[in-house]
Amino acid sequence: MFDLVDMFLLRRGIPADDQSLSFRRIDGHPASKVIYFLPWHTPFTLARCAAFLPLDFLAAYEMPPSIVSSEPALCAQAMLRLVADAEQVLAAHNVVGKDALIIGLSVGSYPATNLASRIGARVCVVASADRADLVIWESFATRIVKQRAMQKGYELAHYSEALLGTHPAEKLRCLGPNSLFVFGRRDPFIPAARGNGLLRAIDMHAPRAHIVKIQGGHFKTLIASGRYQCRMLGIESTRTWSSRMPITFQPLGVPSSATEQ
Repeated sequence: MFDLVDMFLLRRGIPADDQSLSFRRIDGHPASKVIYFLPWHTPFTLARCAAFLPLDFLAAYEMPPSIVSSEPALCAQAMLRLVADAEQVLAAHNVVGKDALIIGLSVGSYPATNLASRIGARVCVVASADRADLVIWESFATRIVKQRAMQKGYELAHYSEALLGTHPAEKLRCLGPNSLFVFGRRDPFIPAARGNGLLRAIDMHAPRAHIVKIQGGHFKTLIASGRYQCRMLGIESTRTWSSRMPITFQPLGVPSSATEQ
């Protein structure tokens, strides 16, 4: 069933706007030390219903459209804006890097690894790749963005130049101990070469990190990761979403319940 969901997601369209830097932050439990970065084009309500987020969190971020953009420079700018905001949230709640848990789901693993490396936090990376430029150029899931970029005259070299130094594989040395990487063995969103590239980088730069491989595709891997997220905090994996969690909605000129930047 879950692999069928992957096929449906691969065939869906991508919104015309891939250049907006605006993102939504959902503020959660003020005592939590968990930051979530959600998958591409995945609203918080959908991620919650799909059980991608089993933990109480301090903040959860929906990705801006430009995190995967036909303008190469915007990809890095979008990521850096997310990282800067999340770092400010952690600082405002007096959460230091060694106490934080940063969780990156799919495309959300891009800002997650950058933030965790920057502050020395543990990270849980789910369904990720080694290099953002190559996954944009090689993944079937990003084919429409690639086509738009090529129509503008961009090539892979432009993405490689714009994203140099920000790739997940380049941000492993300073991660907190007992970080975790979760891979799907049949993930159609992540080209095999990109997943294998990340595995090699982990072996070289973060050999003490834990690796889990799920027998399934992208969607199943995201759901199955919830069990391992819970284990990282030492709680039962059967826990469901807490309806008592105090989510703070801070609309800034938008009708939806979130903080938009």
